[in-house]
Amino acid sequence: MLEAIKKQSVKIDTVVTTDVHRLIRLSDTLHGETGLMKVEFAANDVERFDPLKSALAFTYGTISLEVAEAPQFRLGDTVYGPFKNQKVELPVGAAMFLLCKGVAGVLEESVSVQ
Repeated sequence: MLEAIKKQSVKIDTVVTTDVHRLIRLSDTLHGETGLMKVEFAANDVERFDPLKSALAFTYGTISLEVAEAPQFRLGDTVYGPFKNQKVELPVGAAMFLLCKGVAGVLEESVSVQ
């Protein structure tokens, strides 16, 4: 009986469900901890939806960063890292992801946008 309950139950993220600020996010707004954009998609597309491709808000330009430490991660079709105490120039989307995670700082204030 206990095994059946485990298989049929839904794991709820209590931090998210009790925080009214996280329940509703307007379309095209940014997630403050990832820099990814809130996008809408049809419920029947949930299996095909890839937020690391579809929710990229920043798709052009580069930023030079100093990265303290970050594991390997993927955004779009590109894999970045791992990084440890490195100076790197990254596309703005990847740079924003690391900046939002608090593991990098901007080296140059100028952003190359083309």
